[in-house]
Amino acid sequence: MTASVDEAELQRIARQRRFDPRTLEIARRLFIEGDRPKLLAAEYGLILQRIYAIRKAVLDLALPAGEAEVTLRGPVEAVEAAQRAFERYMERM
Repeated sequence: MTASVDEAELQRIARQRRFDPRTLEIARRLFIEGDRPKLLAAEYGLILQRIYAIRKAVLDLALPAGEAEVTLRGPVEAVEAAQRAFERYMERM
């Protein structure tokens, strides 16, 4: 299972992890803009290992390709019905 990190996925991860703005900027440049880690380390005055640690932190939270995450809010009965429907679907898989 490979994880791909696009802008929407990066925003989801950022909300979950609450990266500081600079770390999020580095992550965006790594994953969205495709900048090389060595260039980012030099530009931000960091050691290369820190850039790779940011990369790993993002990838550890990224959803595998073909998967999604959802949060439901609403009447308890509606949320429970959605959970049961999901469980039935997963049993068929």
